[in-house]
Amino acid sequence: MQITQELLNQIADNILSIFPMLTKNVLKKDEFTEKYGLSPRFIHILHILDDFGPMSISEISKRLSILAPNMTPLIDKLISEGYVKRSQDESDRRVSIIEITQKGKELTYLHTQWVNHNLKKHLQKLSDDEIEELWYVLKRLKKLVMKMIGSSPQKEGDAKDDKAF
Repeated sequence: MQITQELLNQIADNILSIFPMLTKNVLKKDEFTEKYGLSPRFIHILHILDDFGPMSISEISKRLSILAPNMTPLIDKLISEGYVKRSQDESDRRVSIIEITQKGKELTYLHTQWVNHNLKKHLQKLSDDEIEELWYVLKRLKKLVMKMIGSSPQKEGDAKDDKAF
């Protein structure tokens, strides 16, 4: 398929309109931020560490597409709040390894529950067929985006995503 300017504009328009609608209206990110005092960027870092385990700041920055120097103040805030801890890589003392703490795991659990609760309220407005279609479209979108950015699957056990209801 040839990528025309019209097609490109339509794809961009859909991306730019769908994601803000989801995060603001369905997932209620602003309410979570207000309640717990951490913006989505901090929550994303915690989820990555919870999903993948300890990693370097540069690895976190790659996964979030944030420049490593901009990541340092974010990590410092998470450390000061007790959500993550920093240690030195034993094989290369110049590299800091960031690991989620129990407090951070508890917050990611709360966030997941928050998302699930709000999502469930909105999914109840859809038929079973629409829910299954949404599940499939999102699964496919994730796979395509990961292919576009050259990323590997999110975590082991994502095979569960292959099973419908």
